[in-house]
Amino acid sequence: MNRSTKRHGKVLIEEWEGEEPFFDADFAKKRSKGAGQVGVAQPRRILDSTDGVHVHSGPSSSDVVLAAYDNGILISGLRGSASLSLLAWFGFLPALGLVATSFYGASILLKGGWELLAQEPGVAICVVFGVLFAALFGVSGFSVLFRILVMMPSDFPVIFNRKTKDVWVTVPTMPSFFRIFEFQPVRFERHSWESLKPRTYRIFEVTPGISSARWAYILTLVFGQEDDPRKVACEMNIGFKGWGDDFELLQLWGHIRRYMNDGGPALDQGEKFKTFSTGRLPKFPDEAMAALGRKLSESEAWPAPRR
Repeated sequence: MNRSTKRHGKVLIEEWEGEEPFFDADFAKKRSKGAGQVGVAQPRRILDSTDGVHVHSGPSSSDVVLAAYDNGILISGLRGSASLSLLAWFGFLPALGLVATSFYGASILLKGGWELLAQEPGVAICVVFGVLFAALFGVSGFSVLFRILVMMPSDFPVIFNRKTKDVWVTVPTMPSFFRIFEFQPVRFERHSWESLKPRTYRIFEVTPGISSARWAYILTLVFGQEDDPRKVACEMNIGFKGWGDDFELLQLWGHIRRYMNDGGPALDQGEKFKTFSTGRLPKFPDEAMAALGRKLSESEAWPAPRR
């Protein structure tokens, strides 16, 4: 059962026409260096975790629930719906090309030896610098891409624990370009459910090869700092991209909100947990996993039958 078959009900909240109404936009923009959404893009819908407002009449788990437990659910991050094959081709191939170029330049130096240095010192010095440049950037680029595409988890999921009211997010860490053997793929952050004020955003996306462009919608979890709720502590995109509108993203948020606040089911009736053919999920801290309790089967995560 795919998401298109679950597109039912109607959106219950209006679109937001103004700028960010709650968070300190300037602080958020500086914090994310322009890479986040708050302070950069105009929000499409303003959501809240605890205001009691229903955003959609047909909540749906939308095929993004990775696992369910007695006390919580694991929701897929946006990376889990993305294909990285183009990044692999357009990243790995140039990196390998630079490495091959460095070997070719080294072979020229070895064949020419001292004779090349004596007869054409300028050419020899240029070849040396070219070899060093190609080797440095080729190996470093290959290392970064290998750690992103192979060593990184397949997804950056989020834990919603309705018993403790904690939300655990997986934050990716960009590998260092120069420390090629350093590997710290993710870090984990715990935030309170009450500090969460999600938004949906409309972003302009150019397809690979710049062949076309389109509007896409994303659901962003925005957490405020505990000591100053108006300052953003973390932003995390979850679920999937909406094409054409944010209808299904609001269905997903309605499902999460119902689960956390109203004791709703972890999974839609008949739906299966999301799986990956390759890759792996990050290992959350023991504290986060212990608080979830027993892992549920799919049938146990479905709504209880009505009597």
